[in-house]
Parts: sequence; C-alpha cells; structure tokens
Amino acid sequence: MKEIYDIAKLISLEKMGGLTVDEQQELAEWKSKNKRSYLLASDSKRIQGKHDQYSKIDQEKSWEKITRQFPELKPKVIRFKTVLKWAAVIILPLLATTYMLNEVYWSHDPVIAEAGSSRATLELSDGKTIYLEDYQGKDIKFGKKKLASNANNELVYQKGKAVDGVLKFNTIKTPIQGEYYMQLSDGTKVWLNAQTEIQFPEKFGNSKREVKLISGEAYFVVAKDKERPFDVYLTDGSKVEVLGTEFNVMAYQDEAEIQTTLVEGSVQFSNEVEEVILKPGEQVGLKLASNELEVREVKIGVYTAWKNGKFVFNREPMESVLRKVSRWYGVKVICDDEAVLKRRISGVTDRYENIDKLIGLIEEISPIDLELEGDHLIVSRKVKR
Repeated sequence: MKEIYDIAKLISLEKMGGLTVDEQQELAEWKSKNKRSYLLASDSKRIQGKHDQYSKIDQEKSWEKITRQFPELKPKVIRFKTVLKWAAVIILPLLATTYMLNEVYWSHDPVIAEAGSSRATLELSDGKTIYLEDYQGKDIKFGKKKLASNANNELVYQKGKAVDGVLKFNTIKTPIQGEYYMQLSDGTKVWLNAQTEIQFPEKFGNSKREVKLISGEAYFVVAKDKERPFDVYLTDGSKVEVLGTEFNVMAYQDEAEIQTTLVEGSVQFSNEVEEVILKPGEQVGLKLASNELEVREVKIGVYTAWKNGKFVFNREPMESVLRKVSRWYGVKVICDDEAVLKRRISGVTDRYENIDKLIGLIEEISPIDLELEGDHLIVSRKVKR
C-alpha cells in the first residue's frame, strides 16, 4: 500500500505542477514500466468521479482515518478548517488516484474483448423477465396464452389486435455487447443495437401504433397500415411519426444529439418547438443541449451499417467511434488527449470480427495508437520515432 500511495502522491502532484526534478525522474521511471497503470490512475474523468464520491463523505472522520494511515500528512499543529480546505484541493484527488492505482494492482485476471452477439432480456407486463439468449426454441407465454416465439435469435409476436383496446406493455433490453431482432404484432420489424431499450404493446389497438425508444439505437421497417399510423416516442418528448417506411433512430444518452435517418418512405419528426418532414436520404439531428433541429443529407449506409454487421466510419470523430467500440466490445476507453478524440477517420470493417482487426484498421489509417489491456482500451497519439 505504501508504494501505491507514494506513486499516487507523485501523480497528484504532477497534475498540480508541483513535482521536484527528482520526483519527475522517479515518476518517469515508474511510468516507463507501468504505462497502463499510469493512464488509468491519471484519467481525469475517472479521478473526478471518485473525487465526487469522496467529497460526499464525513470529512472530519475521513481526515482522522487518513492521518492514522499516513501520519506524515498530519503536521504537529494545524487548524482543522485549514485541513479541510487543503483536503478539497489535494487529499480528495489523492484518495481517488490511490483508489484507482490499488484497483489496477489487484486486478490481474485477463479479459478478452469479444465482439457482441444476440443477447437481450424481455420484461413482460407482469414484471417477469426472460433472458432471450437462454430461451431459444421456446414460446413466450403470459399465463396459458402464447405471446411470441423465440427461435434463432428472433423474437416474433403473435399477430392480432388488443382485445377491448386494453394494451399490455412489454420491454426488451439489449446489454453492452448485445443486439436482437424482433417482429411486433403488426408485422413491423425492429433491429436493436447494443445498449438499447424499447417499450411496446403485446398487441396494438385499433388506432395509433405507439412504441417508446427509451434509449439506444433501433432500425425500423414499419408494416403499412394507413388506418393506424406508427409513432416512435423518445424520452426527451420528441417523436417520429410514420405510415409505412424504413428508418433508423439513434438516441443514446451519452450522445450529443438524437438522430433519425430515413431510408424509405416519409417520416415526420417533432419536438416541443418544431416539426420537420424527411425525405429518403435525409437525417434530422436534435441537439439535446439547445433543443434545435437540423436536417441534412447523409450517406444512409453509414448510419444503418450496424444492422448489416458492419462498422462504417465516414470522417467520424474518434470520440464517436470509441463510444461505439465501447458498447459493442464491452471495453472501457481511456483517452485524455482532446486532439485524438476530435480526429476524424474513415473506414469499413466487419463488426463481428475480433477487436484486434478494428484496432489494426484505426492504427493503419490514422496517427493513433490503441493498446488493449484486459478490458481497457488505451488510446493515444503515435510516438514519432
């Protein structure tokens, strides 16, 4: 623990620009042998997260514990208010860094970053949860009534309309490294990307067909029914209205905008402020920070490639690429270099391939290094030699 604390102290002082020449040399020597540990322990976002956790605890009791463990931090005479002020600036970041270093030192089990596969959970209207990947070749039932079949990683609901207009809702969720295909009771086809959640009725009523994309990304091929328009509601209050069409909706909570991309037909996208009608080949982006809509012409294949098992990047910022990689391969991305995150890349690869192929593609087409350490993907600029 003493060695971990000493290194954590050097990393914290480095962040504050307070290292002596000898300390700089000591840290440099350690960094050369512990690249991954250094990148993890000096990751600003992770430090801030731990800092926020520590800032909520009882400061007086915490300070007593700290000084018992590290007596050198306690001067002979010191006023407690001064200690708390100093702790907010130095001790909390130091604690966060120490925690992360300790986590690295004690986690040595190798983790293989595998590509995603067909996995999802289905929650029925009574709260029962079914793991679909473990429920292949079986019927989904509510009591004695068959709701759907689940075979070959395809969830297909029984056709028909709700009795007496009473709707019962189900929810399907895909995890990180998951995807799934389903067919709703009206024949509408839906492909779910990783980390996606959709709420829908077992059977639609006689008027509108409504589903809710709670988060994530889904591709819809809507069954034509002029008497019953199809609406996709999003959690921010916006919605997509269609009659019969193909479109993709991306609404991840960690993205800056919600995107609806039209492949065929016609859709109307609306929020509290305005509404727009899209033509095939157009995309509307709802900027969540400003609630503004922007319509643009796009290359459809870039935004629907995931449904066809591909990664397609068209001058896409690395920050966006890395979020997709994280969702699909289940890796934690570490990158503190803003210039790297803003770098744009273009390329195509199979997303069912091992992550090494994607890493090789990115390194081939850009001045970026990617190093896989367990379940962490460390991203940095290439060092010129």
